Amino acid sequence: MSKFAPHRRPANAPRASSSTVCQKCLGTGHYTYECKGARPYVSRPSRTQQLENPRVLTKLKASGKPSVEVPEEFKKSAGTANRLLEAKEKERSGVSESKGNGKKRNRQCVPF
Repeated sequence: MSKFAPHRRPANAPRASSSTVCQKCLGTGHYTYECKGARPYVSRPSRTQQLENPRVLTKLKASGKPSVEVPEEFKKSAGTANRLLEAKEKERSGVSESKGNGKKRNRQCVPF
């Protein structure tokens, strides 16, 4: 059979009904792999436009919850970085004291 000859559908292949919607051209009556049409441009609203929609804003405000859970330490704006730095400094000083009074040991070279 020639590769340019029209291909025949096998007998057991499913047939598209009139309600079948193509995902490529959004037409009816055929599957996506059978589509010969071009993909149409579908305009969708941006995230900013969605959030500016009053219906969406009322839903977000009614729930009262933020979309992302924020830890308690970041809810207070003043001094967050200072508190984190102080906690790290205390942790470092506690670790160095427990290692033997903070004395450094000299390494010894052993000849082979």
